[in-house]
Amino acid sequence: MMRCQQPVKGRRDQRGVGIIEVLVALVVVSFGVLGMAGMQLTGMKHSNDGFNRSRALILTENIATRMRINVQGVANGSYAGFDSETDANYCNVKPVPYCQAIKGAEAQRCTVDELAAFDLFSVSCGDWGSGGASGGVNELLPNGAKLEVICDDAPCEGSSTYTLSVSWPENRTVRSEEAPVVRRVQMRLRP
Repeated sequence: MMRCQQPVKGRRDQRGVGIIEVLVALVVVSFGVLGMAGMQLTGMKHSNDGFNRSRALILTENIATRMRINVQGVANGSYAGFDSETDANYCNVKPVPYCQAIKGAEAQRCTVDELAAFDLFSVSCGDWGSGGASGGVNELLPNGAKLEVICDDAPCEGSSTYTLSVSWPENRTVRSEEAPVVRRVQMRLRP
């Protein structure tokens, strides 16, 4: 009996198929990893946006509390019309008198108007230390952030309401052609 030799199919016809399957799997996994990286970046961006909003709210509440404490300064109009963006060197000069105790020095006595000027400096620029002012709107929020205190009545009176506003640019990049989106936290206050 003679056996017929049939060529073995399979081995010879499958040459290279394993490599193609591996490459296809590698491409699919690569797209999955890229998708996960994109989701991570989006999550970090939204987390940073929320963090900036929280800081802005704390700073807005800070100036509101200071205005509620210094009722006579509000009645005198000492807070009205303030915009931290108007003077570029505002945070480079320590206010005199400095109405808060700092390391090595006691708090100086201040009139209600001087206290108002100090309050605006403290929220806009932060506390004065050995390296200058730090910790205010200008440092805690992205570059271009500002504090505004606007009296809603003209002329401003003791019973007037105020709009307190902290704004900052979001999504600012060096190479971005688009204008940054300006975010804002506003509060209405009747001291």
